[in-house]
Amino acid sequence: MITIHVSPARGIIVTGTAPEHRKLLGSRKRGGLGLRWSNHIEYDGRLGAWFEPNSRDRHPSENRDRMEEISARLRAAGLSITIDVTDQTRSAEQVEAETYARAVIRAQNYRRRAAEAAARAERHRTRAAAATRGYPPDQPILLGSSRQRAHERAIERNHSHTRKAIEETDRHQYWITRSRAAEHLKQHRRDPRATLRRIDRLREQLRRIERSLTGEAHPQFVERDGEVVLTDNGNPVLEWQPATGDYRERLLLHQAQLSEKIAYWQDVVAQAAAEGVKIWGPADFRAGDFVLYLGTWYEVLRVNSKSLTVPTGHHEVGRRILRQGDNVDRAGQSSGTTGRLPYAEVQGRMSSAEAATKFPPEPGH
Repeated sequence: MITIHVSPARGIIVTGTAPEHRKLLGSRKRGGLGLRWSNHIEYDGRLGAWFEPNSRDRHPSENRDRMEEISARLRAAGLSITIDVTDQTRSAEQVEAETYARAVIRAQNYRRRAAEAAARAERHRTRAAAATRGYPPDQPILLGSSRQRAHERAIERNHSHTRKAIEETDRHQYWITRSRAAEHLKQHRRDPRATLRRIDRLREQLRRIERSLTGEAHPQFVERDGEVVLTDNGNPVLEWQPATGDYRERLLLHQAQLSEKIAYWQDVVAQAAAEGVKIWGPADFRAGDFVLYLGTWYEVLRVNSKSLTVPTGHHEVGRRILRQGDNVDRAGQSSGTTGRLPYAEVQGRMSSAEAATKFPPEPGH
């Protein structure tokens, strides 16, 4: 019996299939449903199942159309199926643990591909050397001799294998780079600066969800007798329409997931701070201090809740320090151009007194 499992935790999974169902369930290019097979999915004590990509962490109603498409195709093929829909979710910690586990598997696969490319490159180098082994490196082609064509073919084979060896060497380096990225995924994701940026993005998404729940995100015109109601000033009257039905259930699920993710990553930042990592914030700066970013010290013009206001412009490139007085345009005129530097990008702090000692102001400033 084929079973279609649908849940936020697992997405869409199809179990109980047989090898002869591969064409029906597999690639769309071959007329299949576009599902993918994984040997790493465990269900009911068995390894291996078909799954729908990018279907996890979604409310079942979001996967309903796809589920119905799969079930209709399977029934049309004369197969008996059952559908199992649950509201089981997974925690933010589980999401990260599974992400790291998949990264380990990817790293192993990339290392294997890199080794295969290196072996192919070595074979091509060996064949390139063998192609011209009977000819000294400085031996010219003897035009008109009986060996002319043989010598030319040997050089052609040498060039062909050399080009292929170079291509395989590049491919080897590509897979090595991919494997290193996968191996360091956990380190990169848990980096405090990257984590702070991620928290800001998650909070922004959460605010959008909350506005959609209350209806603030999509206010509607108030109509009466088929006409839009206007205020005394002639402006249309708007009202909020809170989300309802399946749409509301989806938003509530995403709201809970985002809240849990924010709490999880805040714990990661707190753990890093407890281990001695400096987490910069408004309390660490005041106007007149200097902040380090990408090798340049910028004067702090204003301290904001989420960022620092600093001078900026074309002249900042390559400078060790940038004061407000150095902020001039291309014509040499004083410029008030400023920019915002998020605290997650801060790399260091220096007081105005320390800056005056380390970087004395230039004459005329």
